[in-house]
Amino acid sequence: MVYKLSSSDSKNLALTIYNDNFAVVKETRSFTPQENETVVHYLDVAKQIETNSIIVSGVEVKELNYDFDLVDKSKLLEKYIDHIVFLLDSHTNERSEVRLLSVSGGIVVEDIQTKEIKLDPLGELILPKLPNELIVKPALVWKIKPTTAHIIDVSYMTKGLFWESNYVLNLKEQTFDLSGWVEIQNYSGTTYHDAMIKVLAGDVNRVEEETRYDEDFTVYNSVESMEENFNEKIFGDYHIYTLKEPTTLKDNQAKQMKFIQVNNGTFKRYYEIDDYTNNPKIMIEIKNTPANNMGIPLPKGKIKVYQEDNEEKATEFIGEDRIGHTTKDEKITLYIGNAFDIVCESKILKRYKMKNSEYVQHEYVLKNQKVESAQIKITHYISERFWKIEESTDEFIEKDANHIEFWVEVPPGEEKTIGFGITYDRALYMEIKKIED
Repeated sequence: MVYKLSSSDSKNLALTIYNDNFAVVKETRSFTPQENETVVHYLDVAKQIETNSIIVSGVEVKELNYDFDLVDKSKLLEKYIDHIVFLLDSHTNERSEVRLLSVSGGIVVEDIQTKEIKLDPLGELILPKLPNELIVKPALVWKIKPTTAHIIDVSYMTKGLFWESNYVLNLKEQTFDLSGWVEIQNYSGTTYHDAMIKVLAGDVNRVEEETRYDEDFTVYNSVESMEENFNEKIFGDYHIYTLKEPTTLKDNQAKQMKFIQVNNGTFKRYYEIDDYTNNPKIMIEIKNTPANNMGIPLPKGKIKVYQEDNEEKATEFIGEDRIGHTTKDEKITLYIGNAFDIVCESKILKRYKMKNSEYVQHEYVLKNQKVESAQIKITHYISERFWKIEESTDEFIEKDANHIEFWVEVPPGEEKTIGFGITYDRALYMEIKKIED
């Protein structure tokens, strides 16, 4: 006996979706117990299912197969080679029995009555029934032992489900508003009706497989603009965001749902240069703290940045960047473009070598043509192993063994010069290298 279980028998459907193009599907389906050994066709599964991930409980499975030999014209005809089919005369509407001999390069049949061979006969070819080997959609096919169970629990992994977070940052004069959206894309090959959705933020390690080229698909967009859709919790070394209400994920659909809304946070704008470029980067820094109306674990994603134009009473796009997974109490740093009205020049004023050392004098000239003050960060990289700052016009921060930082405030319409000298100790380097060798 063949027992078919479709998505209409499903309850408690749940999906956990990961960043890396896969998901875990879990569901329970109602089942009518059978006294004899039964073949179960578990229908409406994802086309991109990972068959080595299937877990079944509630029944004892003796054999498990994944059938994806789907119906199409050529397969149907091939299954009926050397079998009796019917030929319908479109004029008389009469049927005649013929034996299908070949479908390669055209239709070849044998008339059962006359034994005549007909090539590409006129009329409509009618097949008696759908062959058992062919199915209209992918299915898990099990042979199970007799059971008294009334439900079957199944979980499996599938490719073709993906989620990412997207953010919109709106900068005002002193504050910002931030909205965060979860976008889920489904091209797994099936629709998930009324499913409880979880998305897991974190980098889960998986063994890489050989690339498989899937069929083309078109993603249709759907937006749900409900705020506070998700509950967030820590799960081991990851964070899980659970949608509060069930939703339907259609095949070939992208769905967006808002998961955070922050209003009236504060930010810091500054400009960054180093000794390799004179084109200042525009940087935005935000503290992800409760004091800044935040303190929220933020999944990695793209942030689009807008700024209000008070004169035009409009909002303009000014750049975008990506953030990694950012826990609370950490800083968000965004590079959104390059400044037009700030000019920075770096040069070496003096260089001379001594017996076992070298002295280099550096200078940075900062010019601010903006109508407001500009805070500028200078990152100066040092390639030598042993060094010492001999003199400096301004205070600096030794960030690590390879670079120092200057923070400078330049008033509007003015310029400022930063100078410092570095001595590189080559004797100490040679001595350490000799000991290491």
